[in-house]
Amino acid sequence: MACNPLSNLARECGKNATSGLRDEVYLVPFDALKNIVGSTEVYATSVGGLINKIEFAVPATKFSKYGTVKKQNGIVETYTYNENGSYDIQKELTFNLGNIGSVLGKKAVEDLIGNPVCALIKMQSGQWLVFGLNGQFQMSGSAGEVAAAANQRVVTLSGSDVEFIQVVDPTIVAALIAA
Repeated sequence: MACNPLSNLARECGKNATSGLRDEVYLVPFDALKNIVGSTEVYATSVGGLINKIEFAVPATKFSKYGTVKKQNGIVETYTYNENGSYDIQKELTFNLGNIGSVLGKKAVEDLIGNPVCALIKMQSGQWLVFGLNGQFQMSGSAGEVAAAANQRVVTLSGSDVEFIQVVDPTIVAALIAA
């Protein structure tokens, strides 16, 4: 069964202007991606180590803006070496989804339940990162918050990987995200 398409929430994101400029989070369902011809991966890497291609199953598919990275500890990567010689890299992305009272915001969180996603993150530095290119990244928690300074859902995506955080070639980003 295919995942529900993720909602494009560009108008709902980043409404809490009191925190200033924040990092942007774009998501796409993992099952909207496909292996690159001749490869077992949905992405390709340049000689310099940047992700220089992400392949969509349907060419019109794009990453949709979902929210803004939660300032403190919004991106966490933990490497663990096991006694049997294997290792694991746990990745976690925590972001804010604006306007908890919005019907679109509620649907956006419901769309994430049980559906692996790929996340494209624009850092304040202008650098782009990507998580979930292995299909092991999904929502692990969500909490609503309504207070004097906030009206949002805090969403946490997490998963296991064998790659450290991957950096995306900025020249391909315009072709990846919904306008």
